Amino acid sequence: MEPKYTPQGYASPSAILTTLAIGILASFILPLFYIILGRLIPNIWFIAIIALLLGLGLGFFIDLGVKIGKVRNKKIVAIIAIFCGLFAFYIQWVFFDTLAYSKKGFTFNLNGEDLKFLAQDFFFLFTHPNVLIQEIINLNEIGTFRIESTGTISGVLLWMIWAGEFIVILGGALFGVLNGQVIHPYSEINDNWMKRRKIHNRIPVVVNKEEILGELAKRNFTVLNDHPSLHGETNYAEVIIFESTEDPTKYINIINVTNLTGKEKDKKVKSLIKYYPLENAEI
Repeated sequence: MEPKYTPQGYASPSAILTTLAIGILASFILPLFYIILGRLIPNIWFIAIIALLLGLGLGFFIDLGVKIGKVRNKKIVAIIAIFCGLFAFYIQWVFFDTLAYSKKGFTFNLNGEDLKFLAQDFFFLFTHPNVLIQEIINLNEIGTFRIESTGTISGVLLWMIWAGEFIVILGGALFGVLNGQVIHPYSEINDNWMKRRKIHNRIPVVVNKEEILGELAKRNFTVLNDHPSLHGETNYAEVIIFESTEDPTKYINIINVTNLTGKEKDKKVKSLIKYYPLENAEI
């Protein structure tokens, strides 16, 4: 197996608390927008999309906490994502139930007194999960929405839809954090995240991955040198370099690129090598 950057497992209490605090704050804010959009456009496919966006958005904010706290432990990051995903799912139900049983129904025409009652109802449901669960059961019996021309969805099918909603939200959060900052190379020497070099070397399209890995194993780093003649071509490979000042180790990604028009939006890439370590390499 090819060498690859592995997070060092660092996660101080302060770093964990920072990441958790940002995740919990996002778990309060994002579900509110999710419920409002879902009530404005009560379409099952639209709700599926925004459920995924909720999960990915939650992952984004947890990832921000990972970056600020310099957390380099995938297991702890995954646990934080699971906790915040569960919490966000709970909060969105509190918001949903609060609005479902609101005296005025779902409306933006609210005065100060209305908002006060909503806040009280929200706090009551938030602190009484047993009541919330019973109301969810009641909602399941009567149904909450329709799918196109069918009748109101309730019972087992509705439970399955809600389970799918939960999986999408939690899965989106996990996907976001486990493919985010925590896998990004970190310089333990400088105690900081490595920076991605702005200018990428262009090399010929990599046809045989094992061949270039063999050259790197022999410390033949010239295979990564930039080829200026390729800068006008439509097919090439890019060498993306991650580095930190005075740190002897660099990490590289290599991707094959096809760009027939030269426009960034038309660029198609295929990842070949990810976070390969280079010791004392001049590239």
